[in-house]
Amino acid sequence: MKHTFTRQKVRQIILEELQADLLIESAANQILEEGVLDAVKNLKSKFFPNKSDEEVQDELDEIEKNPETLNTMPRTKRIGILFLAGMLGGFLTQGGFDYEALSSASAADARRIASSVDAASQKSRDVQNFMQMASAEAESGSASTPEQVDAAIKRIVRDYMQSIEAAPISPGRGIFIGGDVRKGPLKGFAYVPASSIPDDEILPFIGVSKKDYETLLRATFLSGEGGDQRLEDLVMGQGKKGSSGFWAYDNNRLFQGFQEDSSYAMLPLEWSVAYELLNKRKSKGRL
Repeated sequence: MKHTFTRQKVRQIILEELQADLLIESAANQILEEGVLDAVKNLKSKFFPNKSDEEVQDELDEIEKNPETLNTMPRTKRIGILFLAGMLGGFLTQGGFDYEALSSASAADARRIASSVDAASQKSRDVQNFMQMASAEAESGSASTPEQVDAAIKRIVRDYMQSIEAAPISPGRGIFIGGDVRKGPLKGFAYVPASSIPDDEILPFIGVSKKDYETLLRATFLSGEGGDQRLEDLVMGQGKKGSSGFWAYDNNRLFQGFQEDSSYAMLPLEWSVAYELLNKRKSKGRL
């Protein structure tokens, strides 16, 4: 069957393809130059206007169940959705994603974007301390001096006293109260369940909201193959690099007693957010 296209239609097709290719390049550059949070927010605003994070996640989950729907989307929209899925630890980075359900063009876009997201987020996986992680993402100042750290911990204990629980991780060897050997080793940690922390609360050590910090964790630890295991190792320790020491208040593995002379230290609210995200992933069968 012979198809005839007007000159205007041909120009429109070419323009749409150019715009789609530019989107791949510009999104990857934005991750590197402006930060993960801005890149995610811009993509959500463009392709899911006026929708909550939960609604966006529901749509991505639906696409994961029916990946063939990507084949009928305009290419620019498909690329935007693939980028979001990759950055948020969605179906694009899961080993079981059904590429066979995609057309050759859709599969090529998916593989290209998966590679682009993985390269852009690779540098963030080498940070040694959680406060390094969002240095370029912070919306406000974060606690960094000993005085600010002390004030932040006291404020957490004061504001959340009724919610504090024992944390299900061990400090391991060589971690002492306040970094002082004379005070003895830590016996354990206390934490505030994430359900008690408002989404818009600015986390004191990292300087971004609880909601944005979850996005940052998704984009740094869940993007790329094996992301869920990296997240579990980060949160629970598993005796691997980046366990409890990652959550110290500075690079010297400094923790502070939950109360005066306490052998239990207060974990930062940031750990609570990571622990909640881990449990969300487990409830969806990711681990």
